[in-house]
Amino acid sequence: MNSDNKIQIIAKNLELLGIKSEATFVYIELAKSGPSSALQLAKLSKVSRTQIYRHIESLQEHGLVSAERLSYGTSFRALPIENIEGSIADREAEMAEVKKDVGSMAELLQQMVGGGGPQAMIQHYYGLAGLKQANWNLTKAKKEYRIFEAAHLSSTLDKAFVQRCRERYIENKLTCYALTNNKSVKASEIEPHDPKRDFFRFIDPARLAINFEAYIYDDVVTLLDYSKDRQMAVEIHHPSLNAMMTQLFDAMWTQAVPLKIQ
Repeated sequence: MNSDNKIQIIAKNLELLGIKSEATFVYIELAKSGPSSALQLAKLSKVSRTQIYRHIESLQEHGLVSAERLSYGTSFRALPIENIEGSIADREAEMAEVKKDVGSMAELLQQMVGGGGPQAMIQHYYGLAGLKQANWNLTKAKKEYRIFEAAHLSSTLDKAFVQRCRERYIENKLTCYALTNNKSVKASEIEPHDPKRDFFRFIDPARLAINFEAYIYDDVVTLLDYSKDRQMAVEIHHPSLNAMMTQLFDAMWTQAVPLKIQ
């Protein structure tokens, strides 16, 4: 199979998610070249810089590109193509065929790019789709996760997506430890849930005001901003940072009051 055919297969599947084939071409060029500026991408892809920004914005909405603002400009990085699983989960019935092909698409991209595909220590997600992707990534935790919870997920994302995430927590037998400033937790707000694996504790906001959401799992720390004018998430893959945040969480956990799910 030649390179053009591989690109067509990937583009055809991504188009079902609303990603134009031109944007897919830009994504593949970025995966090949590594971190690049908009100007560099424009030269590589022979696409105008104005169009580059439009395609980058579309790719960011699906968790496929991150942006790092540097003193001399913005550098863009291709993220793993498996990140589209979050968008697929959001419309799973409609996108069943795409989900089935994620593995083969990743394999085709790896053949073109070489090595293990695009990797990044820090991944940025933008907009509502980005927040969903960051939450979907949490469902892949190996054993457990910790949350500095500013608000229940059901109050920030749509019901169908939240239910699917929680079903995955149960399917993967994940244990949740959540610190909150709320004095009560209602079962109806966190359904479905596993009472044997979901633990909540109240911590006085005078001791720790939780006004920013943070997830801690495996070697990852994810920071999430759900405010309407700044919807984004930053996913940091760093074992030492994860270890420090875990220690901080556990120290706060010992000072918190256990909550019974009502």
